Amino acid sequence: MPHSDVPSENDSSSGQGSPDASRDAAKAPLIIFGEVASTGLARGAAFVCDCLDEAVVLRRTITAEETLKEMERFDAAVLTAGQELLKLKMQVERDIGKNEAGIFDAQLLMLQDPSLRREVSVRCLTGMVNVESAVDAAFAKLTAIFVRLEDPYFRERASDLRELRKRLLDILMGRKPAANPVPTEGGVLVAAQILSSFIAQLDSKAISGVVLEKGGQTAHATILARARGIPLLIRAADATQKIRTGDRLIVDGLAGRVFINPGPVILREYDQLEANLRAHQTALKGLIDLPSVTTDGVEIKLAANIGKSADAVMAASLNADGIGLYRTEFVFLVQDRFPSEEEQYTVYKTTAERFSSREVVVRVLDIGSDKLLPYFPFPLEANPSLGRRGTRLLLAHPEILRTQLRAILRVSATHRVAILFPMIGGVEDLVAAKAAIESAKASLRDEGKAFNASVSVGAMIETPAAAIMTARLAREIDFFSIGTNDLVQYLLTTDRTSSELASYYEPLHPAVLRMLAFVATAAKAHGKTVSICGEMAGNPAFTQLLLGLGFRSLSVNPGEMLEIKSAIRTTNMPQAEELAKRILELGTIQEIKDCLRAAAPNDPRLVQH
Repeated sequence: MPHSDVPSENDSSSGQGSPDASRDAAKAPLIIFGEVASTGLARGAAFVCDCLDEAVVLRRTITAEETLKEMERFDAAVLTAGQELLKLKMQVERDIGKNEAGIFDAQLLMLQDPSLRREVSVRCLTGMVNVESAVDAAFAKLTAIFVRLEDPYFRERASDLRELRKRLLDILMGRKPAANPVPTEGGVLVAAQILSSFIAQLDSKAISGVVLEKGGQTAHATILARARGIPLLIRAADATQKIRTGDRLIVDGLAGRVFINPGPVILREYDQLEANLRAHQTALKGLIDLPSVTTDGVEIKLAANIGKSADAVMAASLNADGIGLYRTEFVFLVQDRFPSEEEQYTVYKTTAERFSSREVVVRVLDIGSDKLLPYFPFPLEANPSLGRRGTRLLLAHPEILRTQLRAILRVSATHRVAILFPMIGGVEDLVAAKAAIESAKASLRDEGKAFNASVSVGAMIETPAAAIMTARLAREIDFFSIGTNDLVQYLLTTDRTSSELASYYEPLHPAVLRMLAFVATAAKAHGKTVSICGEMAGNPAFTQLLLGLGFRSLSVNPGEMLEIKSAIRTTNMPQAEELAKRILELGTIQEIKDCLRAAAPNDPRLVQH
């Protein structure tokens, strides 16, 4: 990966220490920082806009006679919105691709969800308010549910609800959507946040990059920006205040920063960086059919994390070594009821078919805490983050677990699938989970339905308790998968979803690395494979260290696969093991970061830390 740590305009090459130094310093460009959501470099004139153009909804009391007419207006608006979304989906399929067009299926499902009409109807018919106000309140309630979800992918589906809300209100209020703002050709769009429909309909020649104050890594606008190759920075604080329309920008979608009105020194540096990046991207495409193997011949399993069928398609196209983590929550979230065994079987089988003999690890439903389903009978808990979630919660609702296990087991009859249990706290959880599998097998056997009697069973290491018990848990299962996101959170006692505590959520904390090394060693000693499927696995800056700690299997998001494969193929295992040994002897986060930088001085991801 090309290095992007460029000098500032007021360093020694710009005359520092001379009588004109203060004048040069005054000319130094302003730099703002953001989070890279779509990699690349962009240059152009800034175009600052309010891309949401939110409608102001007025509440009006209506009569009983008016309520039915208001609901008729709602039904007509839903029909119109559905037609608009189908038209948009067809356009995206034509201009970008079938997989990307599928993201609008989520909005169509939400639009047709009976629970949405029920929420609007209750407010309109019972509350005696106009349908616009009812729609606004209904979406506020539904959005709040998604915002509380812990998994970033599902939490960011709230943006789909906001976009759908805007579309319906525009129709109901007779507002013609404002024409999409178009920057000067090749310009950089700067906004607080953006709609996926805007990105979908944008002329790619009209824009070279996007800078947002909000946004998420799995938001559909982000997915479309990646698909279109548009560099995108999200969470760039106060970007719309610090940048003015017409400012000349460089968007560094490698190190996560924006240069405002840069001078000649920085422009020259980025000329070279762009040339390096073009060469790097060409080299990555050549990796798809090459094995994930280190320079000294050690094979590494590189699998994919997926949540829906479109992810599976992308992973297969990138020649993933199977699916290391199939999050099944999406199958449940798109329904207003529990999906049946047959529905689940069909979805899981469709995904497994894309990987023939390669293994697909299916994680059973992982909900609880702030990851909620509206129709799930959640207990009232004073501290849900430390309450029933994952396997604990499913064991308390055996009928839900049994249905899912039967569906997965049926797929195992014809495809290589494995069952993974999340949030394991100890041996008791695993024993009970295995008993549930045996019960599901017995019922299928009685019905004459085929399944693989030797299907592999795994446990996720996400809590300190599970990590400490690795050796004992190894007697009960076939493999381990480490969810570093939760493990870091619980080990360091910091909420990973809190912006106030972000500085305390540190994967490179010495305690985290020592715990990872402990688990890797214990699993190997008992002949069990162990994979990392959390965010650490998807960061190429950490690849050498993770391999040095003893991991030989990584599972990452499809969009991260080629970067990780590149990092694997440039790693020398003896050097990686020596690096890990040195790092495990260090006592502070900063020492560890300095050591990693020294080992990979040209990695821009380490520049950000």
